[in-house]
Amino acid sequence: MKGISRFVTYSLIILSSFVILALFTTLIYSYYNRVLETNIQVSLKQIAVQAADSILYLYDQAKESGASPANSTSITLRSIDLNYPNQVVNRNFEVELLSSPGIWNVITNLTINNATATIRKESTSGTKIIAKTTQKPIVSYEYDVANVPIKLQGKFRSGGNDTLRLVRYNYDDSLEDVIILGNSSIIIGITSIK
Repeated sequence: MKGISRFVTYSLIILSSFVILALFTTLIYSYYNRVLETNIQVSLKQIAVQAADSILYLYDQAKESGASPANSTSITLRSIDLNYPNQVVNRNFEVELLSSPGIWNVITNLTINNATATIRKESTSGTKIIAKTTQKPIVSYEYDVANVPIKLQGKFRSGGNDTLRLVRYNYDDSLEDVIILGNSSIIIGITSIK
């Protein structure tokens, strides 16, 4: 009986060691993921703020410019190279510029205890910069740019063209300004959403 008792004791020690090692590994991995997501979030915020500063600079340039293209043509008033990094914390990322007619609506439907509730959140910023990773962990950061009445459009992906251009176009003798990120050659103008 003495030999079996030692065997059981050693088996329990080895088993408990594996359990402790598994718990320790899980804790370390969880901590690593939290730190990684925080670092990515900080980097994406820096990228969004850099884009916002450049947008405000181009907006000031548009206000000061008296250039007027001929009817049904466009001209590039100014362009800025944003010098984005190739990756954010060894993850590929993308930046997207979005404009709206003036009100963003976020509608969330929740079901709690078989009862459905709808939450509607409205904000009045007409411009958003969305920076997000395209590899796991997927982390997104949204930055609102207030009081910029110029349309924004375009998308940048890691390794692509990170040029921000201010374009003035004349459509039916109406001058419009648009800030474009990347290689977009088509200008999209939304006049109303129904």
